[in-house]
Amino acid sequence: MTYTATGGGTFRSKGGSLSKKLGYEFAAIKTETDALRAVDAAGLKVAKVAVAGGLQNAIAFAWQNPESSAIIVTKCILRITTQGATSNALMDIGPCASATGTGDTLLDGVAVTATGTFDNLTDKGTHGLLQVVVDENGGTNDFITGKIIDAAAAALVGKVYIFYTVV
Repeated sequence: MTYTATGGGTFRSKGGSLSKKLGYEFAAIKTETDALRAVDAAGLKVAKVAVAGGLQNAIAFAWQNPESSAIIVTKCILRITTQGATSNALMDIGPCASATGTGDTLLDGVAVTATGTFDNLTDKGTHGLLQVVVDENGGTNDFITGKIIDAAAAALVGKVYIFYTVV
């Protein structure tokens, strides 16, 4: 279900005033938006967060749960578009108490030395789990961070996608 704008020729050939034609287009957009809102209300949400390089022990990203309830993170995908450069740079990703904390219960020790896509289902490492609970905004463990470990990854660029459901 994706809104597709009416082509110029079809738009011009429709009867009625410009206002009426635009009204039909806006109604179609509203229908699409309402459908997407219903999916959102059903549960699954995705946060997209930029990942940046840094020195060893630097925080590459920090995301705080925006919800007023706890969430269950069901999937975490790390997409590296520019490798970190240092041969033994790793990253830990997981829930923690602050934007500067460290967690490794989503991805534990994933290599950031090559471009690619990594997730907590197939690349979770020793401590990674398939799902984790993150506290409500303002709770004890309401952040998910990615920390560069073992070596610097100054050139690192990418995004992390956090799939979650509000509890």
